[in-house]
Order: sequence, then structure tokens, then C-alpha cells
Amino acid sequence: VVPGEIGMLLIAKKGKAHDKRDRLEYVRKDGTRSEIEMPRQGILPHDLVHCVVEQAFGYQEGFMGRVAAGASPQFAESSDLARTRALTLAESAVEAMQTQLASGQFDHAAFAYGFEMACAMREVYDAVIPEPRIAAEAFRQARDLNDAWRAVPPMHTLEVEFLE
Repeated sequence: VVPGEIGMLLIAKKGKAHDKRDRLEYVRKDGTRSEIEMPRQGILPHDLVHCVVEQAFGYQEGFMGRVAAGASPQFAESSDLARTRALTLAESAVEAMQTQLASGQFDHAAFAYGFEMACAMREVYDAVIPEPRIAAEAFRQARDLNDAWRAVPPMHTLEVEFLE
């Protein structure tokens, strides 16, 4: 597959205004589909942050990459799959990026600290921190997607492409 080719289409659907969850449908390029619920968090949903972070940091074997390749989005609950290095890095970077989104501005030192702590919590002590320029660009993309998601009215959708 040529890098940059669409690996999966994500269709995020907002529920009713007072719902506590929204829905996310994964449409793979082979036409297969999976769907999950997304808890509302006040910022960009966790799985959509995965989309941005994994593309920006090149985590091809992260959560989204695995789902695009055919894995169930619920597979992360499986301890043997959830403990792979690629998934650990992706999950740690997503958590650190969510903290940045919640603060409303990007601080590379705070992002790096959050990433290192999330990795250490998962017993990965040698993770390479994404470069400031790349991490700041990922934050900009996540912020833009967050703004687009917030503008979606209840019972409407937002489509996002996950590139391989």
C-alpha cells in the first residue's frame, strides 16, 4: 500500500444533545465495518485522537492501524494485544495529546512528560519522544478536528480519513 492511501474511513455520529455517548463506525477499504460507542469527554473523542496521533507519529501498528487491517476495535481489551510496543506508544501519545487538547494550548515539555509517564506506567522506559515540530503539528491537527467535531450538531456525522 502506498503511504497516504486511505486505509479506513471513520464516521463519527453524535447522539442526542444529552446523550453520554456517541458512535464511531470504522469502514475499512475492503468494505468491512465495525462500530463502537465513544464516551463524551468534552474534547475530541479518544478514538479520533488516535487517528491524528498515529498518522502524525507514524505508528502504523497502533490501534487504528490494527483496526484498518481488520482487527475488532474491541481488541484493545485483550491483554496480549494491548501490551504490544506499538499499541503502548500510540496509547501513551494519545493520552498525552488529550491532556494538551484539554488545556487548549500545546506545551511540548508537558506533552513529553505526559508521554513518558504514560509509557512508564505501561513499563516502556525507552520510548522516543516525538520531535517538538511534529508534536506541535499533531496538536494543531487534533485541535482542528476537535473544532470540527464540536461544530457537528446532534444526530449528525463527521467523516475522517485514516491514511496508511
